[in-house]
Amino acid sequence: MTMSPSIARPGALSLEQMNRQLVPSPGYRVSPEAPASKHQEEVKRLYGGRLIPLMASAEATGRFSLAALTCPPTACTGKLDLSKDTQTNPWRNPDAIECVFCADGRVEVRYGQNLENKIALGRFDMVSVPANVRMQIVNTGAEVSRTVNVLSVSPGGSYDAIFDASLSSQVEATVARDLGIRFDDQAGDKAEAALVEGRVTRFETLVPYKKDLNRTSGLPPEATEALSAGNVFPLIVPEGHVGRSRTAPMYGNQGLYISIAECKAGTDGPPPHAHSDTQESFYVLDGTFDMFTGFDNESVVKVKPDDLIAMPSKVMRTFANTTGRPARLLVIIQGPDRMSDTVSFSRDIGEDFKKRFGDEIIEKYSNIRMTFDAEERAGV
Repeated sequence: MTMSPSIARPGALSLEQMNRQLVPSPGYRVSPEAPASKHQEEVKRLYGGRLIPLMASAEATGRFSLAALTCPPTACTGKLDLSKDTQTNPWRNPDAIECVFCADGRVEVRYGQNLENKIALGRFDMVSVPANVRMQIVNTGAEVSRTVNVLSVSPGGSYDAIFDASLSSQVEATVARDLGIRFDDQAGDKAEAALVEGRVTRFETLVPYKKDLNRTSGLPPEATEALSAGNVFPLIVPEGHVGRSRTAPMYGNQGLYISIAECKAGTDGPPPHAHSDTQESFYVLDGTFDMFTGFDNESVVKVKPDDLIAMPSKVMRTFANTTGRPARLLVIIQGPDRMSDTVSFSRDIGEDFKKRFGDEIIEKYSNIRMTFDAEERAGV
């Protein structure tokens, strides 16, 4: 089915709307007034490389503010590119958990009051550094390293970063204010190595959530496989999460859920679905994808590695791997504090499941916030 580029059907975005939700690499439509762009020299002095804001709320301040894509205030996202043999200065986030995802290359995250601990991250590994823990990122690879950094705060928290007082003379007060930077002589909180090591995910050991759902909820494997991408690997979910990814390897603040979606072929993406109260954003890790919206995939845009596209709540969406080999997306889901993140599919899928697996299957899925009433929710 086709539609006018400027007119969206219920549950879909028009092509113009989809393109506004897309920030393509390498420029990401970053405003020259964004602090990370406006103060590139100071950013490089502090962070060792290039900072690129990707998503932030309109009210957000600091290093990732004035990004081209808006998002709920519970988190903001940006990139850090470090050349070979470079590193950041140490800093800590007094309010924010910082999830450091290695998108390319190899990095070492040093942490602790004296940076006495270190964690090596390979491609698609992640560490979630607790708030107020001193940290430093070092490129240990032979090429440029790229990390996607997601800052997560509780309501009322800030995205400020605190560097050592010795650096204060190198940054003008107005620049520091724009970047959300402060300086002091404190070493931050003590960080138990075992605690932080428990907040590391290794891509090669991740378990797709459909295996855990089959094990913990008694759901038929073929049913769950029909509703998800080839493999979805949860990385971090909110504390107390009861949805489809409740067996994620770590928990964090409310309003943020991060996973990796892996598709081995163009046919193993999920069916069209909508999220009730969250924004779902896709950062392309490798390969190429067609991103669709609408009940019948009425509109489509193509995305390539390092592109980012955000899907608003209540919009039907799906994706297809067009690469000809396995490819992956970093999925960032954000919503309000205590989000429910109910995922809804069409009633036709629900009716088919009832016939194949019995009426009780619908209740089992509703218990993990997966429903089959997308038409009602979209007002169709």
